[in-house]
Amino acid sequence: MALTQLQKLELNKRVDRIFHAPSNAPARGHQPEIAFVADMTGDTEAVHSSVRDAVASLKAHDKMFQNMRSNMVYWSGEQITSKVTPMSFILMGRAFDNDIRVGNLGANVDKSLDFGNLCAYLKLYHARCRCMLVFVDCSYEELEARSFYVTDTELAMQELNPFLKYRLLLVTKDKMITGSELMMRLIR
Repeated sequence: MALTQLQKLELNKRVDRIFHAPSNAPARGHQPEIAFVADMTGDTEAVHSSVRDAVASLKAHDKMFQNMRSNMVYWSGEQITSKVTPMSFILMGRAFDNDIRVGNLGANVDKSLDFGNLCAYLKLYHARCRCMLVFVDCSYEELEARSFYVTDTELAMQELNPFLKYRLLLVTKDKMITGSELMMRLIR
């Protein structure tokens, strides 16, 4: 699921738009942070290559990303864990090593993902991140058929407000969707 050149260009533009949005103004004295969320229930190698391509593209795009603090969030069913991971570690492939990755994922593979729980986790533990990229191992049509992993629409909309909808970007195999666009789809 490596990103194509067109997807990298779109990712750069969308992330720029997220970082420079008036609703996403930087906090005084805080350096910007970014979070990369990886869906661990599917093909982890495909997600890993997408995350690595995204990091390489962002670092080549703007020098703002050269020394930016980054976090890896591992999303697997009921278990969501995170680790502060420099972008250079992601590029070297160390973000998905067995000793760094969450413990026993095999027990959670059969559990379905819940987008509301992920949003609650990101809102609670990664509120300082000005951009959150969620990488899923499926196409946009498959994600839409799975109702965007939303089990409780009201909970998901509540967790996306007030700021998460402006900072979130879902990256599928063939399309990218912002948190605001996702929220509009949930309202319908």
